Amino acid sequence: MTATATTAIPPEPVRLRPASPEDLPQLLPMLEAAKERLRALGLTQWQSGYPDGETLREDIAIGRGFLLARGEIALTYAAICFGEDESYRSIEGAWLREGPYAAVHRLMTAQPALRGGYALRLLREAEALAVSRGAGSLRADTHRGNLPMRALLARAGFTACGVIRLVHTPEPDPERLAFQKLLEERTSVP
Repeated sequence: MTATATTAIPPEPVRLRPASPEDLPQLLPMLEAAKERLRALGLTQWQSGYPDGETLREDIAIGRGFLLARGEIALTYAAICFGEDESYRSIEGAWLREGPYAAVHRLMTAQPALRGGYALRLLREAEALAVSRGAGSLRADTHRGNLPMRALLARAGFTACGVIRLVHTPEPDPERLAFQKLLEERTSVP
């Protein structure tokens, strides 16, 4: 069958991939828009200069920056970090499980992709990546007032575990709600 003017050509699939320096022209405006959305919620989260472009460049350089993309179009970005997170050493509450984990930080979505389910998809892809690297859980944290992120984590199956305090941060309010999701081995993302 040949394509005609009335035949829809399927869009490229959405996939998780490592971010590259070439993605920064899309990621920097995405970061600024995310900061503005947090500011509009009246939050101090991300309002003190962190994260910034240098944070994203570092994420990319050390291989923890990932984006969900359709072709070359960045939809959602996150830092997926493996190894111990210093801010997670002490918690008021309790983690569901100790042991190897991946932490999801700096999750943000491009303005045109908001409410398209892409952040949830990125979290699902992060689960598969974590399992493939031997992590038994995903952890994340957010400001108490970041209701959109809290709702996203609940939809993704994360459990609220307590309160942590960010270390080495310029944020005036370093207290964050901490979440964890236990992972099981699986071969593909639903």
